[in-house]
Amino acid sequence: MKTYIIAEIGINFNGSIDNCYKMIDMSVEAGCSAAKFQIFSAKNMYPRSAGKLDWKDDKEEYSYDIYQAVEKFELPNEWINKLITYCEKKSIDFMASVFDVEGLNIMMEKGMKVIKLSSYTITNIPLIEAAAKTRLPIIMSTGGATIGETENAVNTVLKYNDNLTILHCSIQYPTKLKDVNMGVMDTFAKVFPNIKTGYSDHTEEPSDAPVQSIYLGGSVVEKHITLDKQMKGPDHFFALEPDELKKMVLDIRDAEKRYEKKTFKIDKTIYGSSEKICHEHEQYLRDFCYMTLFSKKDIQKGEIIKAEDISILRAGKKEKGLEPKYLKLFKENKVTATKNIGFEDPINWESIV
Repeated sequence: MKTYIIAEIGINFNGSIDNCYKMIDMSVEAGCSAAKFQIFSAKNMYPRSAGKLDWKDDKEEYSYDIYQAVEKFELPNEWINKLITYCEKKSIDFMASVFDVEGLNIMMEKGMKVIKLSSYTITNIPLIEAAAKTRLPIIMSTGGATIGETENAVNTVLKYNDNLTILHCSIQYPTKLKDVNMGVMDTFAKVFPNIKTGYSDHTEEPSDAPVQSIYLGGSVVEKHITLDKQMKGPDHFFALEPDELKKMVLDIRDAEKRYEKKTFKIDKTIYGSSEKICHEHEQYLRDFCYMTLFSKKDIQKGEIIKAEDISILRAGKKEKGLEPKYLKLFKENKVTATKNIGFEDPINWESIV
């Protein structure tokens, strides 16, 4: 058994392609299997009216416009081919999370070999279906989701594609070891006996939780990386610096040997609960980042709402709309607005019933 280790560069390149190259090098030197980026655009992720984000880390407090901040975090499309070529030259897999169908199509044109879906898209059934129809291998994170939502996402993939790995994950940054609840890996093994499993880690400790995921049968580990925790940005302070990444990879390789020899011990604190629910510490980010339906234009009371009038976006600070799975209602039926709906208003049951 050899664990597939994904170094999550994400948005931590801070607008510099040189930082991208350095972080790919860092991933190679540590012995990772893949260097992963994120392909998204602000216009397909949040309403412009999503509001301000107020948060603090160990050092200071922050307040910024959500939409404008996400624009700054975008990976320029013109860099993608360069990064793919650089990864090929360095003999490491290039990977990217996609967050919408447009991003999926861009990466399909670039020859993407594996599709990574974030926790925040696990209820975005239209995206999951589009990804599954490509028949490429899919790695899907499940942070903040219930077992029912996870099952719905898995079954959507399995209609078209059985090459699926699901990752246990907690959407808390950083995740405390007592909140990891790695016991969910056992639940996955029982509910989805034919599906490969793994773990996407947001703890600050380099390898405590990843090692436990190996002992519970995981075959993939994903972890955020950074050149320096002191760099500005929301994902640096809990990410691994180069020496920590090397330690994690070495510890995972050692854990694989222990797993084969059955000489490992399960840490009860990290094992936690095996219940797959949205825990209290995940609820804020679930509400903030799970995707729902919003109007692309002003819609008058009595007007038929067409599917093309609807966006699938994160709510941010706004009221949430219906889950993306309900988009098919508008594709298959003539649904009439029961009240005036403004541009970027949520489309919910009150809008149509």
